[in-house]
Amino acid sequence: MRALGVEFDDILPPLLQASDGIIQDLPLIGLNMQMNHPLWPVVRESARRLVKSENISIYAPMKYAPLIVDLGGYMGDKIPQRVNFPRHIENQADEILIVDSTVEQDGKIAYIGFSEPDIAVCWIEMNTSAGFAALIESCKQLLDAGYPGCVGCEGSIQEGRWNENEFRNLRN
Repeated sequence: MRALGVEFDDILPPLLQASDGIIQDLPLIGLNMQMNHPLWPVVRESARRLVKSENISIYAPMKYAPLIVDLGGYMGDKIPQRVNFPRHIENQADEILIVDSTVEQDGKIAYIGFSEPDIAVCWIEMNTSAGFAALIESCKQLLDAGYPGCVGCEGSIQEGRWNENEFRNLRN
């Protein structure tokens, strides 16, 4: 399967792939994540933060480097005036941390993995392969829709301001 011009075969766990390379329609994860998935809101909020921020570093294992580079290219195509794109910084842990260097304090804005981060960080509590695939797809959808090019695009009026604490409490 390809997304943003990169093969997902090397990063998605084998259990998610059919012999023909199509992602199985299992419990709404990865590229199949839909609005009724319990993690949809945090994936979408993480994507909003990633797309609207200009000084992003993504700490991830090396196997994700092509996806990060391709996401930067996709952003450049959709937002031609943008000059800074996500940077990949290799880490050895099986987790992904997204940091915005313009945010005060530590700048952590999103985390994919199973170790609970600080409450200010959007926590995508999934394995890294499926979580990152869902995040990339959500970024692509937002970019295709013109986000963040509109005035006042801080988030949906219907959804209101993001509250990570409330989201985590609802899930527990």
